Amino acid sequence: MELSNTRRVRGVAVRARRGSGRSASSTWAYATADGRDPVLPHRAPAARARKAWALVALAATVTLLAGCGREPVELVETRAAMTTEITVRVIAPNERTARTCLESAWREMEACALRLDRWTEASDIYKINEAAGMFHVNVDPLTVSCLMAAKDAWKASGGVFDPTVGPLLTLWREAEQRNRPPTDEELAAACRLVGMDKVETLVGLIQKRFNDLPIVAPDDPPPDPDELQRTIYTVGVRKGMELNVGGIAKGYIAGRMARRLRLHGATAGLVAAAGDIYAFGRRPRSMVRFGRDPRWGVAVQDPRHPDDRSRRYTAVHLEDQAIDTSGHYYRGYEIQGTHYSHIIDPRTGRPVDTRLASATVVAEAPALSDGLATAMAVLGIEKGLEVVESLDGVECLLLEWKPKGGEAPTPEGAPPEDADLVAHRSSGFAALEFDPAHLEPETPAPEEAPATPPPATPEPAPSAGNAQGG
Repeated sequence: MELSNTRRVRGVAVRARRGSGRSASSTWAYATADGRDPVLPHRAPAARARKAWALVALAATVTLLAGCGREPVELVETRAAMTTEITVRVIAPNERTARTCLESAWREMEACALRLDRWTEASDIYKINEAAGMFHVNVDPLTVSCLMAAKDAWKASGGVFDPTVGPLLTLWREAEQRNRPPTDEELAAACRLVGMDKVETLVGLIQKRFNDLPIVAPDDPPPDPDELQRTIYTVGVRKGMELNVGGIAKGYIAGRMARRLRLHGATAGLVAAAGDIYAFGRRPRSMVRFGRDPRWGVAVQDPRHPDDRSRRYTAVHLEDQAIDTSGHYYRGYEIQGTHYSHIIDPRTGRPVDTRLASATVVAEAPALSDGLATAMAVLGIEKGLEVVESLDGVECLLLEWKPKGGEAPTPEGAPPEDADLVAHRSSGFAALEFDPAHLEPETPAPEEAPATPPPATPEPAPSAGNAQGG
């Protein structure tokens, strides 16, 4: 007797027997577990099979439901870098993804710092300054990207934000060491070495090295000429010039780190590089207190209390935006008993008027907010608001000292102790604001290195614990 046409009936394998006097379709037998072919149907194996499949389906359903109900994970990490501390907050579907995001962001930070730190001999910026007036320097595309972002801020500010202000900064540092303000002749000479339009960036194609050339078989068509060449970037400045991207580097780096977080699966995150903060996405509802906004909350420090970071003037909500505050109360020059702001006007070579207590800028591009915050302090109230209103997606808060007696402080002198603080907002800034008392009170803001303490601090998520580093 021959077996053929294996089928499955109610989950049990059966075979149709071909006999001499019956059709194959009418001769069904049921295969038992031990391989016997009983005359009568044996239903026990079928029942056991249905029960086994039911248990497997139930286990799969439970596993699926458990995976769907898993809460996202938030990790916070702070590291010292570039004379300050950088805090990264990342929200991802699971801890493994979150840690991968963090490691990628830190690698990006190290790559940026290596190329943009003007004090590191291996950096592109250091090499450009060393070769000033002699030859152009081959640089990494990352450096060119940062310089392009700096030039965008330079153009947006009408040339007030200038990364080539280095000679003026050097002049004022030396003046502080001598305890003598620079002369008009010294300022004029330094101003002639300032100007982003004097920075030359060249792009060229060169033959690839032998090891980088594509392998082509004898019968294959010749390779595309573009495959035999690679793009190089060179940057050069005039003799005596000094390139310093410190006014934009932290914001630029924060943006690149956030991009890495997103590329590796983060659903939301925040990068705080000193006072330069970039936040993207929204926190999940499970990480937000009832009734609170899922956007990231960032506080703006009260300039009347520069040494007390718990004193907040206001707070703003951010989503795919950056914030930066430039204040006169953090750094400066002390010469012959007079305090001078660390922000220099490249048009005059002198420190800016300290009647502007602080300038806060919110923008979609972190490098732009970084550069414009410095520019606002130079432009002043009216011109600064005019520039911001002309730019899409940019808002600002300018805080001005207003002496009660009506007397105006000297451009390079500190305001009177009893001076009031007057706020000037761009048209859309108020829509971002909320009461800083609604920030998480039990979690202190992240600390940063004493050299450059930030005027704005991120709101920590309730489930993440303390974001404080160091």
